[in-house]
Order: sequence, then structure tokens, then C-alpha cells
Amino acid sequence: MPTTSTYKIIPSTGFYPQMNTLLIALQGVAVAAELGVTGFVAHNPGDFLTIQAKHLQVEVRVPLVGPVEAALANRKPDEVHLTVVHGATSSKLAYWTSGFAEFVDAIFLPFLVSYHEHYRPEIEARHRQNRTSWPAPWQMSWALRNAASHSGKVFEKATQAPVSWHSLTFGPNDEPTRAILSLVNGADILILLLEMEEARTGVPLARA
Repeated sequence: MPTTSTYKIIPSTGFYPQMNTLLIALQGVAVAAELGVTGFVAHNPGDFLTIQAKHLQVEVRVPLVGPVEAALANRKPDEVHLTVVHGATSSKLAYWTSGFAEFVDAIFLPFLVSYHEHYRPEIEARHRQNRTSWPAPWQMSWALRNAASHSGKVFEKATQAPVSWHSLTFGPNDEPTRAILSLVNGADILILLLEMEEARTGVPLARA
């Protein structure tokens, strides 16, 4: 049976600024997509967009109502709920498409890089700039950040230590036969952000 965890993202959450901007973009695309499919938009509070992870056996549900409405009111949401569903689901979706897969995968990366770069000095100070001693989520974000910034390439030297996260191990020997950005998608990156924040603060994120 699938299990769910709903996280409450509030303004004090480290990646709140990135998450709010990302959700505005996703909600805008979802509105355009529904308008194209049905000819009208009828999103209600509680409606969500589902993104299935590529590496992890989860799906992430992001709200379809809230971020855009708050922006129109010249404010930001007091909180955002992200629901993670673990295991296979039998959700009946209003409609499904893989046509936006590349867009969704690509749009998450800049927000991951922004969060990583903002708090990287804090992680380096805590771990003496030794990347191999960083928490696993931060090592993986380091790899994804490098790939996003250097045309897919992660490592500079063949002797560098690999990164491992949730049974995904990637090292210099994996390049160039595999591209790390092809192994994860937007939902995986959302989970990574949640884990990065918890590793950075040492405090579990609030649950809704």
C-alpha cells in the first residue's frame, strides 16, 4: 500500500523563495495545459499536479492553486504543501502527458543550483570544505550542480570520489557513457531539496 508524507513549506524554509517561484511557473503551465485540453480552467483548492520520479519510487504532488493567486494579490503564500507518495499508486488523473517531461526536468535544475550555491558556504564551513564528508543529499546536489553548469560533466579528475544517494552511485568512471542528468528528474530533485534542507538544519521539515 502506498504511504504519503505531506511537507509544509513556510517562509523560513531555506528553499522557500525558489519553491514559490517554481510553483508559480508550474501552476501557470498547468493552467495553460488544462485550457488547451478542456477549453476552460476549473482548479479548486486541493487540486494538484503529479510528477513521477525517475530514480526514486515516489511521486510528488504540487499544488495547482495558491502560488499564482498569492502573486496576483501582491503577496506570497503563508505555506505550501508538498505531498510525497511512496510506492506504486492507483491515482486516477484528470489527464496525463509526457509532452512536458523535458520542460519539467529542465526547469527544476536552476532552482536546485540557486539553493545549493546560497547555502554551500554553510556546508563547507561545517565540513571543512571536504566534499566527501558532506551529507549524501549535498554531495548529489554538488554533482547535479556541476552537470547543470558544465554541459553535463560532473568530475574534473578520474581520481575524484563518486557520489551516492538512495542507491544511485555516480563516479568518474561513469562518464562519458552515462549522463547524471538523465538519471533523475524534477520529482527526484524535489525530494533532494527536502533532504538537503533537513540535512542543513538538522531539523525535520514540518508536516502538514
